[in-house]
Amino acid sequence: MLKDYIRRGGQAVLNDLGVSMTSGMPAFGELLTDSDIAAVLGFIKSTWPDRIRAIQAERNGS
Repeated sequence: MLKDYIRRGGQAVLNDLGVSMTSGMPAFGELLTDSDIAAVLGFIKSTWPDRIRAIQAERNGS
């Protein structure tokens, strides 16, 4: 979902999910490659505390 959120912008994703919330997150799909998006998310993930990383890894089966 986060990749899609970055690629298409927050409002497009929220609208598709039927979430009635306003997002100011712009779409970056025209500017960033899939590799760029993965790098951004990887950086963000690297700042998470160990406990949160462990929970996320368990949820993702990795």
